[in-house]
Amino acid sequence: MQRMWSVAALSYLVALLSVGLAHAQELSGADLAEIHHLHSKYNQGTDFEDAEMWLGVFTDDAVFRIVYSPESVQEHVGRDALRQWRMGNFSSRQPGRQYRHWNSSWVITPTDDGGATGRVYWMGFDPIAAELAISDTGYYDDVYVKTADGWRIKRRQANVDQRQPN
Repeated sequence: MQRMWSVAALSYLVALLSVGLAHAQELSGADLAEIHHLHSKYNQGTDFEDAEMWLGVFTDDAVFRIVYSPESVQEHVGRDALRQWRMGNFSSRQPGRQYRHWNSSWVITPTDDGGATGRVYWMGFDPIAAELAISDTGYYDDVYVKTADGWRIKRRQANVDQRQPN
């Protein structure tokens, strides 16, 4: 009888642990909203040339890779490198340039270490062009971590879709 109670108690503890681990690996609605908000701040920081807003979505040691093609990849590591790249990008823009980012199809997945990964589609366009046309498209592969200051992007790979000649 004691063995039966021991097996039952052990089974109950395993079940509780399993439920606890499954729950620990879920993202709350607040977590998802905060991660979505990172994308909004990234986009608006880019579109309105606000480098501090843009930088604020990344961890201090973040890695940002841009894959234009298999032969053309840029990688920027750490806050200083990200700032330098972003400021160079801003300074090379034409005066009066208008550009908007649009994101969709978020798939955010919790990781075992309390973070998350995500894939998100993006497209960019000029909102004041005589004929609205999409300038570029792609998707982000991200690694998110929860810091003392909230969710941040630790690693972002921007995969630029390749346009085919007509």
